[in-house]
Amino acid sequence: MARIIVYLRDQDHKALHQLAVREYRVPKAQAALIIRKELERLGLVQIEPEQREEYRDKQPAS
Repeated sequence: MARIIVYLRDQDHKALHQLAVREYRVPKAQAALIIRKELERLGLVQIEPEQREEYRDKQPAS
């Protein structure tokens, strides 16, 4: 797995930490998830088949 360094402003670091705590993740995993979801949203990476079902199940009913 590749490693990157991301420099965050204090307020962004604090917000990332708060979100990670709320979602029961460590901040590194939360940041990786945020990046992955944005790449998927932009169509730059494919959503894996098992993730599609999980994503579909979390969407509000129309």
